Amino acid sequence: MYEERYVDVGGVRTRYLEAGTGEPMLLIHGGNFGRYELAEDWAPVIGPLAETYRVLAIDKIGCGFTDNPPTDADYVIGSVVQHGIDFLAVLGIERTHLVGHSRGGYAVARMALERPDLARSLVIVSSSTLMAPPNAQYDAWDREAAALPTMHDQVRYLVTVNSYRGDHVDDDFVEIMAKATTLPKSVEAVEKWRAGLGRKFGQDLVARQQETQAMIRAGGVRCPTLVTWGFNDPSATMERCGVPCMELVLSSVPGAEMHIFNEAGHYCYREQPAGFTEVVTSFLARRLAS
Repeated sequence: MYEERYVDVGGVRTRYLEAGTGEPMLLIHGGNFGRYELAEDWAPVIGPLAETYRVLAIDKIGCGFTDNPPTDADYVIGSVVQHGIDFLAVLGIERTHLVGHSRGGYAVARMALERPDLARSLVIVSSSTLMAPPNAQYDAWDREAAALPTMHDQVRYLVTVNSYRGDHVDDDFVEIMAKATTLPKSVEAVEKWRAGLGRKFGQDLVARQQETQAMIRAGGVRCPTLVTWGFNDPSATMERCGVPCMELVLSSVPGAEMHIFNEAGHYCYREQPAGFTEVVTSFLARRLAS
């Protein structure tokens, strides 16, 4: 369904999954440095999207099987943004559809603002990071997960608890998440995060959020833009994040739209992959044809 590839991005060995031959579409997952999120988050939609696009699902810097940031000062959200921009440059991609989930939703929005020449379109998926300070709910879930006996149990729990239903969390997904999370470089990243880099990340993020939202309000996003959300998202809730994101983007980006998936949690694209693919592809076909 897709090929696993590696490329050097400014000295950072970077893993990505690729499928399809159409216009490029970059998928950026969510999550923190060293945690369980990785390109396979997108696995249920890579094949369907690849029927239309050349899909590139990246392991973000410091996540999955991609190298950690080179210095402690690079453990900031801006490094994720720059890594995405540099990745496209290495592959020689001058224009792409940008799709990002959660923390990756912030990254693609910021990429579209900083490099509008790169952004053929923008799809923001359930991004609390774009709208609100770091959510303490994740700390509570981490404590509950830590009491479970194996890393497989822990990652399964952490994705399932953030979903409407857990049937999309299959054994293959759990296996690759657990493998990535137990890599020495992942363990190192989590230790750095807990030793103080996580607090610094949060402080920087709040400032970058305010800056990014101001850029959006000023009309900085100039490409077709779609916001998608899970109505039943237990972390990036509609009230806390979804409605504010709708108000921000739809009032600032001409022609922007929002689609809300009922009976879907934070991973709406995994829980409803056929619906997500249809919404994204039909929106882009309609908007780019006009």
